[in-house]
Amino acid sequence: MLNWPTVNSFTDGLASITLTRQRLIIGSPQCVLLLAAALILWISARAGGEAFATGRNQPRVLVLYSDERLLPANIIADEAIRTTLAAGIPGGVEFHSEFLDSARFPGEAHELRQRDFLRAKYQQRPPALLIAGGAPALDFLVKHRSELFRNVPIVYCSVAGDRPELQSDKGIAGVPVFTGAGPALELALRLHPETRQVALVWGSGARDQEMTARFREDLRTFEGRVAITVLTGLSMGDLRNALARLPEHTVVLYLTLFQDVSGRTFTPRQALSEFAPTSNAPIYGCYDTYVGHGIVGGMMVPFDEIGRKAAQVGLRILAGEDPQTAARSETHQPLAIFDWQQLRRWGIDEDLLPPGSIVRFKEQTYWQKHFRVILGAAVVCSLEAGLIVALLVQGRRRHRAEASLRESEASVSLAAESAGAGLWAADRSGGNLWLTERARELFGFKPDEAPDWDRLHDVIHPADRERVEQVARKSMKEGKPFVVEFRVDGNGSGKPRWVMSRGRPHLGANGNPDRLMGASVDISERKQAEAELNERRAELAHLSRVTMLGELSGSLAHELNQPLTAILSNAQAAQRYLEIETPNLAEVREILVDIVSEDERAGEVIRRLRLLLKKGEVQQQALDANEVAREVLKLVRSDLVNQGVTVETQFAPDLGPICGDRVQLQQVLLNLVMNACDAMAGNDPGRRRLTLRTRAEGGAGLRIEVSDIGRGLPEGGAERAFERFFTTKSHGLGLGLSICRTIINAHDGHLGAANNPQGGATFHCTLPLAKVPC
Repeated sequence: MLNWPTVNSFTDGLASITLTRQRLIIGSPQCVLLLAAALILWISARAGGEAFATGRNQPRVLVLYSDERLLPANIIADEAIRTTLAAGIPGGVEFHSEFLDSARFPGEAHELRQRDFLRAKYQQRPPALLIAGGAPALDFLVKHRSELFRNVPIVYCSVAGDRPELQSDKGIAGVPVFTGAGPALELALRLHPETRQVALVWGSGARDQEMTARFREDLRTFEGRVAITVLTGLSMGDLRNALARLPEHTVVLYLTLFQDVSGRTFTPRQALSEFAPTSNAPIYGCYDTYVGHGIVGGMMVPFDEIGRKAAQVGLRILAGEDPQTAARSETHQPLAIFDWQQLRRWGIDEDLLPPGSIVRFKEQTYWQKHFRVILGAAVVCSLEAGLIVALLVQGRRRHRAEASLRESEASVSLAAESAGAGLWAADRSGGNLWLTERARELFGFKPDEAPDWDRLHDVIHPADRERVEQVARKSMKEGKPFVVEFRVDGNGSGKPRWVMSRGRPHLGANGNPDRLMGASVDISERKQAEAELNERRAELAHLSRVTMLGELSGSLAHELNQPLTAILSNAQAAQRYLEIETPNLAEVREILVDIVSEDERAGEVIRRLRLLLKKGEVQQQALDANEVAREVLKLVRSDLVNQGVTVETQFAPDLGPICGDRVQLQQVLLNLVMNACDAMAGNDPGRRRLTLRTRAEGGAGLRIEVSDIGRGLPEGGAERAFERFFTTKSHGLGLGLSICRTIINAHDGHLGAANNPQGGATFHCTLPLAKVPC
């Protein structure tokens, strides 16, 4: 579409040509020149319109405010208008703001100066859209639009309510926000039901009288309910004294104060800040810019919302929509907004506020600000209470022992020693090494022994030396902190101790790392506790396997009985063949082959049983998930047949190896298969189907699923199923799935469950593929 300035220029050109044509003869040189000019003007208009329509030119928007630039309402609304217009027009907008400052400079002479200024400034760069902020700005534009911005649409945003121009002039889109003094006073009386008197405060200037005139009729409905006192026509000092002498059971309703009777000018918020502290009664208002400067609150529409709505109407107009239609699309709902500090000052309970109220400047308690940190610290402190006590005692002793050292070194050393840490530093080449007393003790240096890098290298466990050196080199190269755990034998006892070191590179004058600095602590007790925990976990897992195999004892006996029976039958047949006068040796050889095969079959069953019954350390190795699943199915084959369970396998090929312990992963699958069979025990014999499938998971892992068509998980059981001692079996302990999840988590995987849409449940575990040799 064409922007407004282009249309105006084109129309003016045609009008000029029409007037001139009356005095020219068609075909004359002057006429030819005029026609050529008209053609150029028409092409320019088309090009300008197309450029605007495609976003190559930025539309120009002028916002004219009634009052001064630093009025808080103008600042807030201006920012909202700018932000909304910029976000709504992809190519951006050319934005201008002008201020009439009518409160401080009333009168026709100032108005004419403003008119001349705007005409000279924008004659060559007329706007495509005008936004009038307040009634004086709208009056000014309506009065002078024909000579300044002819035919340019106007968006009117104000708290002044409806205007006749909004109905009669189709080029004006009104976005009125008339909350009135009535809702604010009604809110005040609701919060102060004992109120007997209302004091109205407004200024003496012409702008004050203009803005408060519309409120007077709104307040007539309260005359029979409370006594109304008007505090106007006063100087600021007299107003402060009057407010300080207000009797009890009074509330104050503040409208505006641009000027007092002495001629002193203010912004209304500045005036409020001066008299509010002396008031003997709570103050309420109609504008959100007063919140935080002395009023308790009120029913109001925030000025940023007013500016945003005005800009949205402007965007619709710039897009080609009729101004009146665009204005009807935007509505405002006043909000109850309060100042938390004033609520406390006047003892107003927040529970009495209307639903949906906004309370600004509310201070959070220390617990609200830091409850996560407090909870985390409490947990850590409760787990390490004994250690903390020991460290505090040790820190106090070290503080007394090192009191004579320099103050800066003593402060740093005390902090480290309080945590049982030894500080150290080593230069880039490793030639110079500095250790605190605690670090010397950790690494086995004697008090009078000079620190030596080679000596430190020797006390590190041979299996850990290369790893520690790689971590240190990488930290120096990348300039990043590091944490490494390793074993040392610094006291010569031959029994290694575990040490954890945290370090970071120190940047030299040239900005490059020149040395490593850090701290080390003895973590032998923690490592021992972890080892004991792993041992207990392994014992529990072993007990779980033994329990499961006990449940499978009948099926396992059947698995062994079959090859033993075949061996016995074949051996007896061989004896009969050998008793014949001419033995059939070929038959005997075939019988012996069968005996060997059945023996191997029985031996394989026993081998699998021994692996599951074996109580040993976790052995990480590269495993084929499909093969692990097949071995489990072989182990429970007889039990599945006895229970009438049909097994369907869906194994994806070429999944890649996983890194894990074969026995533990078989234990997990065995537990899931047995649980699935138990879940289908109540089904009809023909409806006992178990599905075991494997598939790739995201390119870096695989997924194993065990599905059944049994009774499914109880409500809320998807996660509860993995809690300790939770079970749905009459004979279960509720530990199997908890142990299974622990095993899968130790393999950096995840074990979960969900009910199937068609009935039953699916348990799934995801495991990462092996990235390096196990």
